[in-house]
Amino acid sequence: MVVDPATDPRAAWPLTRSSFRSIDRQVTVAFTVALAMLLAVTVFARARVASADVATEWVDHTHRVLEAIDRVRIGVAEATAEQRGYVLTRDPVRLQRHRVASRSVDSALATLRRLTVDNPLQQRRLDSMQTQSRQLLAELDALTALADTRGDSAVRAAMTRRGAKATIADFGALQARMTADELMLLAQRTARQVRERRAARGAALLGGLIIFALAVSGALRVRSALVVRARAESERDAHADALVIQASEVEAQNRELIAQGEALQRAMDQAESANRAKSTFLAQMSHELRTPLNSVIGFANIVRRNSRDALNALELTYLARIAENGRQLLRTIDRILDLSKIEADQESVAFEMVSLDVLVRDVLAQLEPQATTGHITLAAQLPTPLAALVSDEEKLRRVLINLVANAVKFTRAGGRVVVRVETAWRAPTTPVAIEVRDTGIGIAPERLALIFEPFEQGDVGVSREFGGTGLGLSISRALCRLLHCELTVASVVGQGTVFRVALPTHDAIELRPDDPLALGSTRER
Repeated sequence: MVVDPATDPRAAWPLTRSSFRSIDRQVTVAFTVALAMLLAVTVFARARVASADVATEWVDHTHRVLEAIDRVRIGVAEATAEQRGYVLTRDPVRLQRHRVASRSVDSALATLRRLTVDNPLQQRRLDSMQTQSRQLLAELDALTALADTRGDSAVRAAMTRRGAKATIADFGALQARMTADELMLLAQRTARQVRERRAARGAALLGGLIIFALAVSGALRVRSALVVRARAESERDAHADALVIQASEVEAQNRELIAQGEALQRAMDQAESANRAKSTFLAQMSHELRTPLNSVIGFANIVRRNSRDALNALELTYLARIAENGRQLLRTIDRILDLSKIEADQESVAFEMVSLDVLVRDVLAQLEPQATTGHITLAAQLPTPLAALVSDEEKLRRVLINLVANAVKFTRAGGRVVVRVETAWRAPTTPVAIEVRDTGIGIAPERLALIFEPFEQGDVGVSREFGGTGLGLSISRALCRLLHCELTVASVVGQGTVFRVALPTHDAIELRPDDPLALGSTRER
């Protein structure tokens, strides 16, 4: 069937939608341009209003200057008139008025100087005016004194002299010039004020026109948006039921997730409670587990010492294996019990003064047979002298034994294990860290974060090749935390491992900045 595009609404809709997009783009461009123009006009109008305000202030300033000049003129005139009145009438009230007028002249001159501080020409004229006013007032005071001492005839003769009249004339001329200059400034500033106000009014009018244009373009944009929104609402209504169904499904999933989270929390609480109960049980069962095993080891040793004639060589070998395996099992149980006591918070700490150099030498002497059997060199690097350390000697010994024994176990024949005591830069006898370095197999980077976890070792195949329970490092870190120490590790596969025990310091002891083994400078490998 052939569809006529002129009559089919489905064919007309894309054209209508395209026209809506075109109108919307045009309205958007017009709106943006009008908004930019409004912003520019607003800035211009604010500038013109500010300029008009400045011009108005200058006009007011000029009026104040003219008023101050006029007050000086009026004060001089009043002082002259009251002095002459006193000379003629000898009225003391006029003399008092003369003195008040003289003081008003000084006040007006001070105000005038403050107002014309930005006008050097007026300041120079003001200096002359001040000199002339003081001279004139001094002459008036002299006339008053002359009237009081020599009489009216002497005063009239002095008043007719050319000097007094010349002073008054010069003062008036100077005042007239200052007034003329200020009137000229007033005319200029008034004209500027008128121009700025006209510019501000023009900017306001232009802004109003732009606002009107913005309103029209906004109306067109709203109309276009309403048409598009009407089309969109029809499509939205078609999907409303599906959204409601999806919302109900999501709500059901949320309820299921909440129930699963609560069940998981309960399971975690139960597991944590069971773990605490396990640790407490193992810590309390120390005597019950060790006593039978010690009996087995003891009786095996007794039979080995007293039955050489009754037992053949093979049977003695079996007894030796029983004793050795019993001791190995006892060591494993001791480690598990130690970890359980720490987890159950049953491990106590007794701080005392510890001689660190003696402790390190004792630990190396204790592990020397094991190292000699594996053809491994044990060495110590101890500064001399070395200050005593406040710690729990027995627990620090256990930490060092675990670290050195671990280093010996994972170092192949011909290797080397070094125990180094590090001191502070500014206090060379104060120990701040103990390092155990070996040239063993090293630890892979991805395993470094796991070796301090219980029953973890450096690699999956390590336990098969070297044996062990994987508890030594976790016990060592737990004991270090009890002693307020920090145990860290750095290692390179095939080159060796460095375990570092940072000792607690009561004073802020600074290490040498260039020391590669300073606190926190152990290279992560």
